[in-house]
Amino acid sequence: MSDLRAVKRYAAQHDLFNRLHSISADERFVRDVAQDWFQGRFEVVPNQRCGNWYCDPSTSSKAYAYFKSTDGHMTQWDFNLRRSNLNLAKYAEDHGGLILVDSTRRGKRMPDGLSKTVPIWCCVINLAIELRRNIPLDEDWDTELYLPPKVVSPSEKSQIEERLDEWAETLESSSLPLPNLAKPLRPFFIHPSTSTSPHIPANPPYTPIICLSASRWVNHPDDQIPSVTRLGDSSMTVGFDYVPGAGDDDELWARGLTPRLFHSHKTELLQAERDDLPSLVDEIVLSNSMSKLPSPSTSTSGENAIGIPSSSSRVALDIGSPIMPSATPWLYSNSDARYIVIRVVEYEKYPRDIPRLLNLKKGEVWVLAVANSKTEGKAYESSLKELVEFVRSADRAVVLVHGSSNDVESGIMIRQQSPRDGTSSSGDQGREVTLDALPEPSVEGRKLILPLALALICSIENLDDKQPEQRESEDASQERTMSKTDIATKLHGLVSLWPDGNPPRASLKRINEFLMSGDRRD
Repeated sequence: MSDLRAVKRYAAQHDLFNRLHSISADERFVRDVAQDWFQGRFEVVPNQRCGNWYCDPSTSSKAYAYFKSTDGHMTQWDFNLRRSNLNLAKYAEDHGGLILVDSTRRGKRMPDGLSKTVPIWCCVINLAIELRRNIPLDEDWDTELYLPPKVVSPSEKSQIEERLDEWAETLESSSLPLPNLAKPLRPFFIHPSTSTSPHIPANPPYTPIICLSASRWVNHPDDQIPSVTRLGDSSMTVGFDYVPGAGDDDELWARGLTPRLFHSHKTELLQAERDDLPSLVDEIVLSNSMSKLPSPSTSTSGENAIGIPSSSSRVALDIGSPIMPSATPWLYSNSDARYIVIRVVEYEKYPRDIPRLLNLKKGEVWVLAVANSKTEGKAYESSLKELVEFVRSADRAVVLVHGSSNDVESGIMIRQQSPRDGTSSSGDQGREVTLDALPEPSVEGRKLILPLALALICSIENLDDKQPEQRESEDASQERTMSKTDIATKLHGLVSLWPDGNPPRASLKRINEFLMSGDRRD
């Protein structure tokens, strides 16, 4: 009997109808807090990724926030420089504070990301600024650690406090741009059983970061659990099983539906009958995928490319807008100088006897086939080595952009059809093919390309505008030994621009091995 109950509970937890109506109920709570409690005073910012389900893009902020619950788990507390969110601190001050939205699953009042990771973040930034400015202890600069008392025990708070100074010193001495705040950050905590709004005066001596947990605590006496919903404007109500943290794990239940699509089609989704809902979602997802087919453009214009590590670099990334747009456009985007485009693609089962960097169009467009860093370590290293050697000797600037598997297959075909007698140059191998349109910038593309960019800026010391011969002589005379600290510093700079492109652990492991070996200079 217990097995049957478990199966029924699992089915209810993953039911599409239950999930969407649970999200809708929690979203109403978020909206009520923002509008009724604070009269729209604070912008609403979703914590990636789950928070997006509870924040309508038409009314919430476009600011980026990613506070991971892992950094707040018991004994795993951390201020992670790869998830520093420093841009959000200044954004919050400029807007007089903000409401940060997330949710949690069954059995918890608040997610660790809101109850501990965010308070640690506030406190560490305040302490780091105090260190940087050498603020006297008696000056009115608040560096207390504020935690929700009924969620975090005094013992756990004491253990976290022992680590704060260490984290602050690490942040202050890092290469990350510490925000120049006029007021310290201070977290506040709200959840569905909170009875009254926290008092925040009109001009407080701090910047409020309001941590709002959207989900009810099932089986807790203080929380009213919704169990019925109204389908559209009709008077008919139907029952549903409330799912706390319903926006989590959307790959398991959403059928391709995204938070943006949910909010765009919310009215029709919430008025659909339970049995009709899956087919409606499939229709919406398919229609959206058809409308987002790539544009006819087959190459990057360079206008959206971001030079790394600076605007004058010979290497740029066209992977989507960074969260902190550069005031200085990439040097080569507005010049007459031609540049090389490298389409980067993760590709498995690649032929062993063919280079991983292949020409697609007269030496101007190339494709780099990148192996899976977790399962094909040596092949991944081969991709890195070929890329670094190519960029180091290139006579033009290089733009990295996400490509498609068709690009790899076209490159292999051109390679196989090129003359074997050596009469064809690498820039004009065999016949050319019609290139596919570039896909839209994506998180997947950023996670693939950022570790490659890290390898380039760590391997090639002089990426400014110099001739290959001059660069080669300087590289030979100025070779560096890369430490993990050096690599981490440059990684933090990249991730601060594209936080959702934070590379997978396996990729970083391969990059570290590559950079700390002699292979990158062979």
